Amino acid sequence: MDFQIVKEKFQEFEKEHGKDAFLKVDAFLEEIKEEYLKIMTKEFMGRGESQNEAHNKARQSWRPKVGSFLESLVKYMIEEFCKDSNIKITSDKKLKKRELSKELSLLRSMMVVHFNDYSLLPDADLILYKYDEKNEKVTVICILSLKTSFRERFTETPYWKLKLKEDPRTENIKVFMITPDNTDEISYSSSKNGPRKARIIMEYELDGIYMAREEFDVSSKIKSLHDLFEDLKKII
Repeated sequence: MDFQIVKEKFQEFEKEHGKDAFLKVDAFLEEIKEEYLKIMTKEFMGRGESQNEAHNKARQSWRPKVGSFLESLVKYMIEEFCKDSNIKITSDKKLKKRELSKELSLLRSMMVVHFNDYSLLPDADLILYKYDEKNEKVTVICILSLKTSFRERFTETPYWKLKLKEDPRTENIKVFMITPDNTDEISYSSSKNGPRKARIIMEYELDGIYMAREEFDVSSKIKSLHDLFEDLKKII
């Protein structure tokens, strides 16, 4: 199942749910998951696997796939806004290639984080930037980090935000999170013991968290995915 198929299915999902479709990403991905597992189980069985083995392998293959689906859906969501605002979109995967255009090479140099003798790119599922071709100048607007759930991985994105803040060259790069938060790690601030550790740390360190779901506790930094566009307008 490639993203073109997923995109077409999401467009049907949009017709049904209108502007709130992106606030139901978790439900959409669950729908896609069931179909994906059926397709992949059948494919693995065609390679000689037993039904149980085929189903287990299909489930294992879903884990990395769902991240790429979420990335593609968010890119699809913001493409028109970025085009109208003269913003370009790329990813850390593209910046890690050996041969880069002048534009992407400049972008990479504006984002790299130094560790004494070593230099690394921060994790950046999507990077929004502007490029002034005449003056060969790149302006990084923000990093969009995308996760369907967190568990013990909630420190990854805050870590890179802290590293970017250490260098005057990268300190102004905004780091935003977009998530449906499938395991409710950051969605709620009120519970018997207060907010979970993940919400406390991510809300404190990141520049904004945009929820691809309908039910969650709003704060000055934790908002609906619809609010992303207004916040982007403030920094471009």
